[in-house]
Amino acid sequence: MLSDFSRLACAIAALVALIQLTPPAHAQQRVLGADISYWNSGSSSTGISQANWNTAHTSGGIEFVWLRATRGGTTGVDQPQGTPGGGSTATLSHRYDDSRFVQNLIRSTSAGILTGSYHFGRPDVAGNTGTDEADHFLQMAGAWMRPGYLMPVYDMEAGSGGDAMAQYALDLSNRIYSVMQIRPGIYVNGNYSQILQGATQTRRDALAKPGPYAPSVVSPAYPMLWDARYVDADYQTANPKDSFSGFYGPWDDYGDSQPWDFWQYDSGTSIPGLNAVDTTDDIDISHGDIEYVRNFLVPAVWWNDSSGDWSALANWNSGQTPVAPVTPRDQATPYATGGLPTPRLPGAAGSGVTSGQYDTVILERPSANITVTLSSGSYDIRKMYMRESLEITGGSLTINYNPEYRLDNSSTVRHGGPISAQFSGPVTMSGGSLSVHTLQVDANKTFTLGGGTLTLDTMNMMPLGATPAKLVISGDVTINPLNGASAVIEKGAGSGNTAVLDLGGGARTITVGNGAAAVDLTVSIPVANGALTKGGAGTLALTNANSYTGNTAVQAGTLSLGFASLPNAADVLISSGAALNLNFAGTDMIRALFLNGASQPAGTWGAVGSGAQFTSPLITGAGLLQVSAFVGVPLAGDFNSDGLVDSADLAVWQANSGLSGAMHSQGDGNGDGVVDGADYLVWQGQLGSLPSAVAAAAGVPEPATAVLAIACGALLLASRGATLRG
Repeated sequence: MLSDFSRLACAIAALVALIQLTPPAHAQQRVLGADISYWNSGSSSTGISQANWNTAHTSGGIEFVWLRATRGGTTGVDQPQGTPGGGSTATLSHRYDDSRFVQNLIRSTSAGILTGSYHFGRPDVAGNTGTDEADHFLQMAGAWMRPGYLMPVYDMEAGSGGDAMAQYALDLSNRIYSVMQIRPGIYVNGNYSQILQGATQTRRDALAKPGPYAPSVVSPAYPMLWDARYVDADYQTANPKDSFSGFYGPWDDYGDSQPWDFWQYDSGTSIPGLNAVDTTDDIDISHGDIEYVRNFLVPAVWWNDSSGDWSALANWNSGQTPVAPVTPRDQATPYATGGLPTPRLPGAAGSGVTSGQYDTVILERPSANITVTLSSGSYDIRKMYMRESLEITGGSLTINYNPEYRLDNSSTVRHGGPISAQFSGPVTMSGGSLSVHTLQVDANKTFTLGGGTLTLDTMNMMPLGATPAKLVISGDVTINPLNGASAVIEKGAGSGNTAVLDLGGGARTITVGNGAAAVDLTVSIPVANGALTKGGAGTLALTNANSYTGNTAVQAGTLSLGFASLPNAADVLISSGAALNLNFAGTDMIRALFLNGASQPAGTWGAVGSGAQFTSPLITGAGLLQVSAFVGVPLAGDFNSDGLVDSADLAVWQANSGLSGAMHSQGDGNGDGVVDGADYLVWQGQLGSLPSAVAAAAGVPEPATAVLAIACGALLLASRGATLRG
């Protein structure tokens, strides 16, 4: 993207390409790109043919390209150096429309190459303003400043004066933002970086300082930095400023020592396919892999300051009707027209590099508080950054970016970022489905699940002092592991209080799908405020000390507890075919235990083989449950109502023998109002019994205990009988 006036000299100086364009697949980590103008397209009407573009992608490894659209302001003419309609005269604001722009764009996107537009600025022309030059850029390329295309770029290669150049660049960016509601990128070399560094701190910050959220369509003015520097280096690991200090200008100031995103490292490269027309092309490399490049596609943004439904085209920049370029009569006739994008919704079904599956949605309206509702339809987007309010009441939203994918582990190769979606505002889901790999819920924000199906790999709940992130379960929900792997809801990185999973004060059923992993969903943050029912065939592991006070039920699958923190005053209910895994050491106190709906005897319960007083195949793990109460219908002979007929009941009968009346009903096994020998016979006949519904599922006292009890009972009966006869 060199100046038209210096390009020929640089092309001659570049005798050979400085890297091999098609290295082995395992070595290609940062990906290659190009920037193309009329000069690279030849003089025939064919220009760079579709076949040429296809070859550039498949054989040359070209994954992205920026195409020159315009130069100068909105008026006048500048067609020198043999361009169509050209001459030696340049007037007014030196307007130039690249007659190959649309032709190149149609063909490059058809070849599968990510494509954007750039504008060569002329702040050196007296009277030119950044706002007017932005208007020229918008006239010719505005139709493609939307999702599906790389962000537009301001090519800064002319002008002087730090403050003057900084303000010019700010005016150009602000105009694009006011019309298209997005920010452009900037192309500079080391010289212009240093010129901008000479501007005031306020202007430098406006140009390059990241805002409170990133990525953002609000600030900074230029969130993408494209550098030009020609050095002989290993471009997979090197950086533009290596061996040259102070290279990045204002972008150097905010904590990233290598803030560049794209690097033009040569202007004389022979690129397969493109070299059929020009053997001296500009060659670029990204700072990361293809996912990193996709970060610089124009985001899908909400188009107005009012609430609305996701499915309305008018609510999105991608849904606006594109305006075709209009070529003034003093400009060359374009070699192609058309190629206008079709209005569509973010994440709308499609194919090719411009389709909705690569959309990054940024919901950010700095001047309003809006609510976006997704109620119907199916949408597959790449990423989401949510800073307003989102309600999912129906339909399907898939966020498909996987941050775990890497071509290698090198720190020099950047990926698309650590998260798939970020909720920086309230999100409520009461129906429909949401699928996401890695979701970050920011501190002081709430994600409310009241229904529907959530499919995920990781949810990071960000910590903070008194107000960490919160996940509220306000209704029955289904949570499935993504791709059958093990999902986790956990505390995000950072200091501060741990987030909570809040059951909203009610009895909530969490249905967990069964994938290939041993544990399908791990919740490592505390569960609080309500009662929990585990449904679904999958395994849910709670690995933190929980504070909810309601009952715990396992209807299906497995509930695994990593801490002995079940509510002491609440019940545990386990259904046939389900399992409660006590994955802790020690004993947890509960009020009552129900197996298949039947209350179990008070005492210590554990897994088969645990050595507990009672065992059940519905319980696994090393931990134990101390059951304090039996709350079912008492058995005949269960004089102390603990759900078991044993020697303890004999002691109750003995203490009350000979007594009568309602005050002394304990020990009255036959209900005749008197505690006597007949009641002892009832006890003797039921000795060792458990509630009938659990006899098959629970252990019984050791036989030796029963024999001892009978023997003792016989002696006591004889003694008691003698007393009665006396």
